[in-house]
This record gives sequence, C-alpha cells and structure tokens, in this order.
Amino acid sequence: MSTSESANKDHPLAPFYRALGHKVWSCHSVIWADAGRFSLMSIPCNQKLTLTKKEIQDLLRASGRMIAVFPTTEKTGITVTDFWLRDKSYSLSFLQRQFRQHVIRNEETCDVRLISWEELSHIGLSVNRNTMERRGLKMHKCVQPESWKNICAVASTIKGLEVFGCFYKGDLAGYLVSWVYDDICQGMMLHRDSKYNDIGAGNSLVYYFTNQMIHRPEINSVSMGRGWFPIVESLDRFRRHAGYVDETLRLGVVLHPRWEMVLGSRMTHHVLEKLTTWTGGRLNLENDLEVLQAAAITQL
Repeated sequence: MSTSESANKDHPLAPFYRALGHKVWSCHSVIWADAGRFSLMSIPCNQKLTLTKKEIQDLLRASGRMIAVFPTTEKTGITVTDFWLRDKSYSLSFLQRQFRQHVIRNEETCDVRLISWEELSHIGLSVNRNTMERRGLKMHKCVQPESWKNICAVASTIKGLEVFGCFYKGDLAGYLVSWVYDDICQGMMLHRDSKYNDIGAGNSLVYYFTNQMIHRPEINSVSMGRGWFPIVESLDRFRRHAGYVDETLRLGVVLHPRWEMVLGSRMTHHVLEKLTTWTGGRLNLENDLEVLQAAAITQL
C-alpha cells in the first residue's frame, strides 16, 4: 500500500481537498481525508472498496488517525442509504409536491447555471461564511479571501470538477460542486446561504443541477452521496424529495490497532452508554458510540 502524496500518484481530487485544508492520503483508488480530530473518510463517499483489515490499519498507522470509515463490498459493517438518479427522463414530475412547488415558484427569480471557478472566487465568500457558521465548522480557508481564491484556482485545474450556482434576483444564494468521471456525476459539496431558506433556493439548485447533468449524453447516473453516519434524517429526506432513489450501501469502520483493544471493548461501550444517560446527551457521545458499535461488527 502506498500513502504517497506525490503529484504523480495523487488522486485527481487530492489537490482540491488539500487546498480546502484537509490532510489527504491517496491510495486504493480513492482519497482518504481527515474528518474531525480522529477519523479518516474515503472520498468519493460511496465508492465501494475491497480491502483487508490490515490494509486499512496500515493506512491508519501512516496517517496517525484512530478510525477509518469507508464503503465496503463485503457483507459486513452497517447499512446506510445511497442516493442516486439514473433515470434520464428526470423532470419536475419526479419531485415531491412541496419541493416541486418551490422550484416552480422560483422560475422567475432563481437562475441556476454552470459558473466558472473564477466567478465563484469573487462571489462565494458570503455563502461559505454562512454555511460554516450554521454547521459549526472551522474550515477557515473557505472564509478567507486569499485562501478561497487559491481553492478556486486549484479547482479550475481539475478535470471534471464543476460548480453550479443558484442566483436569487442576481445574488448568489448557494452553489453545488460536482465531479464528473467515467459516466458518473458525483455531487461533492453543497453550500447555501440560510437567508434564502424560505424561498427554497436550495430546491431549485439541486433540481436544475440534476436535470442538466442527467441529460448530458455522456452521463448515465448522478449521485448526491450516501447518507451521513450517524444518520441525519432531514438531509436524507431532502434528497428523496429531489427525486433521488434510495440504494443500499455497506459501511465498514476499522480502528487503529493501538486503540482497537480499548475502544472496541464492551466495557468502553458500556461506559459511553452510561455517560450519555447521566449527562442527558450533553457530551454528544452518541455519535462516538455508534461509530464504535459499527467497528465492532465490521469483519474483514
């Protein structure tokens, strides 16, 4: 296994995620990016991998991370929902009623179009700042003018990496980054300004992006990624209402060998369960417990 970050071995998307401020490792045909303080996440997030436990733990050793989360071809781990649109007859009729009403109502005021990375470098900062604040994230490179300009410059050099913008009365309400490879369009990143929530600008953005992409002759499927783990039901519901179809995906979770005995033990899980009960969930340990429980049932 190689974890080299040299240019000739980099995954095509590695420079983009590195510019965003992530530490990335290119190996096993995907990117492994840092997620939070302790984890690695494979990107694209729904690309299935056939890997041994040793291969994953070798990567964890090289990266210094404690946990790896990745889609697996094996019948193990946990099942999550994967969202795809494969029907080239996609139209407004595919949308849930309220979602469709937002899109129709916005026809005169919202303009959704493919934009250049150069244009986004000048108009994207306010959307980034709103998104980061709302999600409680600290992706500072997205909210600083010079680093944001560099991110867009790097993105413009990557084949297939495109961005759609949604403009409400001329102002940027949100944008969606996608990557086209083989015959697949993979939705990668959606940032939006919450002040446009009531008008449903995000609905218009996702619908028109999807409609334009699935009708390109060279594209046979559009993905909006897998469900989050742990699950965020509101995001899954949004993608279903946009016409995306549920498919199933297996997620594997592997622990660093140094921590496997401690974090994978029943005693640790019991303590986390008790702490969650005693603190009323204030320490937000539920997510950690779900990840550890998934690692316990991942057999590679």
